[in-house]
Amino acid sequence: MTRPKIAIAGTLRRRALDAARSLVDKGGAEALQLRLIAAEVGSGVASLYYHFANKDALLAAVAVDGWRELTGKIERARASGRFPHQIDAASAALLTFIRRNPHLYALMQTEPSLSGNLAVRAAEQQALEVFQSAVRDDDRAPPDRAEDIALVFWVLGRGIASAVHRQEDPAAAERLEQAVLRGFAFLLSRGASA
Repeated sequence: MTRPKIAIAGTLRRRALDAARSLVDKGGAEALQLRLIAAEVGSGVASLYYHFANKDALLAAVAVDGWRELTGKIERARASGRFPHQIDAASAALLTFIRRNPHLYALMQTEPSLSGNLAVRAAEQQALEVFQSAVRDDDRAPPDRAEDIALVFWVLGRGIASAVHRQEDPAAAERLEQAVLRGFAFLLSRGASA
């Protein structure tokens, strides 16, 4: 006989977010259902409403977690020493995140209910600032153009996410990611030498 999961108040919010993230990873924002989350964490739906006012609030919390995770991945890639240039590190972290988390990234970028959420926008801004700092710290980027370069790649990330998401073969998605990184590096090096 299996024992029912007991929801501990201090961890219920985190466990609910983890369960929501799992649902989003499998089927996108449309897959997120409060009843499924409550069952997964061993609580009632009413308990979830203590931590999240509604489904949009839960989606926003998942998106904030996603932006924070992306920020951390960019920071770790920059500190890893695996990349010859800081932009390469930040770009690789962004593209890898997009490839590995297509549904989450789509939620973070395109969920209409999140467009005006201040916490989501602040978390995205923090991730963008970390990305911009990588561009500023890259010797190929002219200092007066660093913000523009970062914004171009950040915006292009949406289109790249769409192209990567359409790849059914993970190896093809990775090849596409590497091609984008090579093309971006080429364009940047050409711009810096002009």
